Amino acid sequence: MDATHTTFLSGLARELEQHPVNCNPFFEAFRDRHLSDLQLRTFLGQYQYFCKHFVKLLEMLVYRTPLEQLEMRIELLKTLYSELGAGRIEKAHIRLLDRFARAAGLSEAQLEQTTPIPEVATYLLVLRRLFGEADYLTALGAELAVEMTAASEFRYFYPGLVKYQRFQEDELEFFKLHLQEEQDHSNWLLAAVQKTAHSAQDEQQVAAGARQTAAAWGIFWDGMYRTVFEDAASRREQAASEAG
Repeated sequence: MDATHTTFLSGLARELEQHPVNCNPFFEAFRDRHLSDLQLRTFLGQYQYFCKHFVKLLEMLVYRTPLEQLEMRIELLKTLYSELGAGRIEKAHIRLLDRFARAAGLSEAQLEQTTPIPEVATYLLVLRRLFGEADYLTALGAELAVEMTAASEFRYFYPGLVKYQRFQEDELEFFKLHLQEEQDHSNWLLAAVQKTAHSAQDEQQVAAGARQTAAAWGIFWDGMYRTVFEDAASRREQAASEAG
């Protein structure tokens, strides 16, 4: 890898690591405030919906990656294999998240009835478009941004949840696991870009996908903040007023 390519990759990685979404108001409020049961379940319903559907989109990205881009496919498959519990169904990430949802009072039936808020639905549509319709380099940049910006949320979520004494350590496994897992995913995607983007044009396409995705991820969390810390709180106050 020549010096120019090294500079591009390190610069893009730094840009994603320093993106405002990595320290957005939702993360800080989740870590610092004490969420009501309603607020926590509202968050979990939306977050589980996203996580569940994201894995299918990642499968689509693997399928659409050109056969000759073997190194890119290998790095994507590492990430997908990790999401699916490295072959152990009980360790599939969505199973771990569902375990925590049950501990928080959400049944499987309730999770299945979740209707995504507009920002969650829009983010999934952005990923569907980039993974399913864009060229593979733009799609690669999008997935790089997914993994690099996902790493920060768990540095807020895990300490934010540890303070609730009702949760057992094994029920928090999804969040604790991702403190390291997302770093692994980020490294694999950086390797994929290093091995796949070979020209300035390639790099521009990767960067375009990454920036679109990071911006959409920020809107996702703006919506979550409104839904969890404004709408849910209003509903709780209304219910208390009606009960009184």
